[in-house]
Amino acid sequence: MRLALLISFGWSLTALISAAQEAPATPAVPDLEVRKAIVSPAAPAPTSAPATAVAPAPASAPATTPAPPAPASASAPTTTPAPAAPVVTPAPAQAPMTVPAPGAAATDPEDEPKDGETVVKAVAVPEMMPLVPPTAPPVQPKEGKIVFTRCELQPPAIALTFDDGPHPDFTPKLLDILKKENIKVTFFLVGRCVNAYPNVVKRMVDEGHEIASHSWSHPLLTSLGDQSLDSQMQRTHDAIIKACGVTPTLYRPPYGATRISQRKFIHDKFGYLAILWDVDPLDWQHPRTSKKVHDRVLEQTRIGSIILCHDIHETTVDAMPTTIADLKARGFQFLTVSQLLDLEKQAPALPNSPKLPPQAIAAMAAAAAPATPAAPPQPVPPPKPAPKPMDTSKPLSLEAPGEIKL
Repeated sequence: MRLALLISFGWSLTALISAAQEAPATPAVPDLEVRKAIVSPAAPAPTSAPATAVAPAPASAPATTPAPPAPASASAPTTTPAPAAPVVTPAPAQAPMTVPAPGAAATDPEDEPKDGETVVKAVAVPEMMPLVPPTAPPVQPKEGKIVFTRCELQPPAIALTFDDGPHPDFTPKLLDILKKENIKVTFFLVGRCVNAYPNVVKRMVDEGHEIASHSWSHPLLTSLGDQSLDSQMQRTHDAIIKACGVTPTLYRPPYGATRISQRKFIHDKFGYLAILWDVDPLDWQHPRTSKKVHDRVLEQTRIGSIILCHDIHETTVDAMPTTIADLKARGFQFLTVSQLLDLEKQAPALPNSPKLPPQAIAAMAAAAAPATPAAPPQPVPPPKPAPKPMDTSKPLSLEAPGEIKL
């Protein structure tokens, strides 16, 4: 009896195992998840922004968990559908998309696939940026001239200028000479010297001379930043006003050097015009002599010239009496720089200007005339006889001149 029960149980167990083996097992679908949209540099970009596609599980993937026995009424195995793929929204046009370099290693540990996961790489399609041409710089209005080296004039007017003062000894001596010669000049003053000798500056203004800025301590302005440049100009501006009550309108950069941006800054803030020069006797060079200053000034000066000198050198001050006298003898009239600039603006009305009479123009023309008399006319040589016609009956020689015939 027991033996029969064991045999019957064995047959039943065998039948169940056979039925389980005959039923098709439901393949286990791994948990698919798009970990991150990774831009692949090697993948071609499609024409439109597609949704991220989920790769189906391979057909040959082995079942990891045996499925329960299928019911008799089931005609086909049930498969679990894959989760819907999320749509990858392309980045907005204004946000540039960073594309990793080929072969670059991932730095985020979550980017690494885990066991049983399939990472699907979604190729993001960057939107095409509209081709907008670069915006042209705005057209700046033409400003008036703010840098002057000399003036274009017809009358023989010039401007004599002095830099780096005031000097406590040489500048008063120069003022005595200018007063005797009855001429007016322009002084470009160093701010710390103005602060040290305000009485000399006051005398300049009282005697009709023009005052202008030459920075506070005579640095190379191109080596300064905006704050230092502002300090150099503002301190000098304030010192001049305090010393003589006159607001300067001109400046001369030390060594004549400024950047374009610095010129614009100084002009916009202070209203200054930059005054350079076209006559430079190099009176600061050694050996210094009064004759060198005199000769170089007379050699270089022409109508409309702005002459550069330094009243801190005694040799320059000593050269002024003869230099001024000889320039007057050539018909030049001395003006301040501002008067010279105003004269240039009035150029169409210059022939009738009461300040510069026609006699001055005539004197200048006479001084510029050549001193040597004109050479007498040379006799005209008689015309040369016409060359004889070439004899074409003989063959031409191919020998070069001086060639030795072998």
